[in-house]
Order: sequence, then C-alpha cells, then structure tokens
Amino acid sequence: MKFALFLLVLLALSCTNAKKAISGGTSEETNAIAAKLESAEGSQFSFEKPYSYFASVKDGAKLSAIAFFEISAWIKIDSMPQKSDIPHNLVGKFSADSSSLPVELSLALVNGACGSEVPAFAFFLTEENYEFTCDHAVLSKRPVEMKKWIFVRAKWDGQYLTLYQDGIAVATEEKIMAVLPFSDRPVYLGKSGVRFAINKLSLNTEGL
Repeated sequence: MKFALFLLVLLALSCTNAKKAISGGTSEETNAIAAKLESAEGSQFSFEKPYSYFASVKDGAKLSAIAFFEISAWIKIDSMPQKSDIPHNLVGKFSADSSSLPVELSLALVNGACGSEVPAFAFFLTEENYEFTCDHAVLSKRPVEMKKWIFVRAKWDGQYLTLYQDGIAVATEEKIMAVLPFSDRPVYLGKSGVRFAINKLSLNTEGL
C-alpha cells in the first residue's frame, strides 16, 4: 500500500514539473510555482496567458540593500502589445499582488511608453522615495523582433545603469545611489499584457 502511494506521488510530481505555462493565483499557488522554477535552473518557461506571473520571495530578498546587480536572461516575445503608456514587466519587483506597476525595478517591454516608437526593451530603477517613472529608465532604440530569442542584460554598478541586447550596450544612464533600498518585496516574472518565454534567468549581485 505504501509503495503504491509512493508511485502516485512520483507520478503527480512528474506531471506538475512537465507543465511549462505559468499562471499566478493565490499566494500559496504562486509560492509553489516559484519554488518549482528556482529548482529548475536553466529551464525554459512560457507565460502563455496575458498577466500570468509567478513571484519569488527568495530573489526579492537577493535584490535588496545591495551596491551592484546584474539581471540577464534569454527572452522571446510571442505577442506584441498595442501602443500604451504603461510598460509591460518581464522581470521586476512589485509592492503587492494587485499592483499594476513595479515600484523598485523592472526589465520591461515598452511600446509607446517613455516615448518609444516601436516595441523595445527598457529597464526601470527607482529609489525608495521616487515614483516609477520614465525619468528613472534606460530605453533601447533597437526594435524587438517577435518569435526570436534575444539575450537581454541590465546592470547597475552604483553609478551607471546599462542595458544590453545580444551583448551590445544599447542604453546607458547615470544612476548614482549608494545601495538599493532594503525591501522584502518579491521578484515577479510576467504580470504583463504580453505572451513571452524566458530562459536561463540570472540574478547576479556581486561586482565583476
């Protein structure tokens, strides 16, 4: 009887791990999804429904009270948003599940926001007492191609915020801060109006 129960548990886990589409739900469901992603480093995950997401408390704590960080990932955009003044978060920190915009940082897709003429990548970084605005962003002028894997990297070294696309620096802005503010907010993937896939996400907090 115990052996049969063990087999059923293994089967359930294998079916769960095979699922690639990620959707946020209750906090319990979201935390479970985040734990699965963190234990499957290097795997590809697809957000097939608009505003689907998962939240990682562990990575949120990692991007807190630090003097350097670098976020990198392979990203494939499967649907382009209509023109809007709202950025579409791909990787960012939010204040709560119901928030529509990140409040600390966001690697995002913009189309119309911050004066963008075409869909492009942008990175937003705010200080504790600032609102989330285009004044605190670097914006690529290189159009994003649909259905194509693109290597995107955003780096902040305490003085400059730099956005890279396929290994080339596409935007740099001065952003002098001593450290990022302390925050226990989670890192969210997704929560945007686009369908996309992400692969090999890396969050580095040590200066190179």
